[in-house]
Amino acid sequence: MKKITKLFALSLCLFSFSGSVFSQSVYVNETDINKLDIKYCELRVGQPLNPTKVKIFVDYGQAFSIKRQNIMTPDKKVVKFNSPMHALNFMDQNGWSYVEQVAVQQGETTTYKYLMIKN
Repeated sequence: MKKITKLFALSLCLFSFSGSVFSQSVYVNETDINKLDIKYCELRVGQPLNPTKVKIFVDYGQAFSIKRQNIMTPDKKVVKFNSPMHALNFMDQNGWSYVEQVAVQQGETTTYKYLMIKN
């Protein structure tokens, strides 16, 4: 009985791990950028209108459009992030690694840019 329980637990762990490896996707609008032939992307963190959430935009080389830069779910809902670290953890869990960060000051506004590389 112990062997069956251990085998079941091991199978469950392997299944969970393989599912997380193969299901990595980051959608920017309807485009899964993990499937594109790109190596880098940039996360831009803007000043939030709502102090409990931050606004994240993704630049992977696409034509500029504010509406076309949101991280979305496969069912086309914008992902809401609590903080820049929430967005970085999301990207890390989906196959991207942090490279560097730059702060850009324009008057009273600061925008943070995070360079990410695909694993």
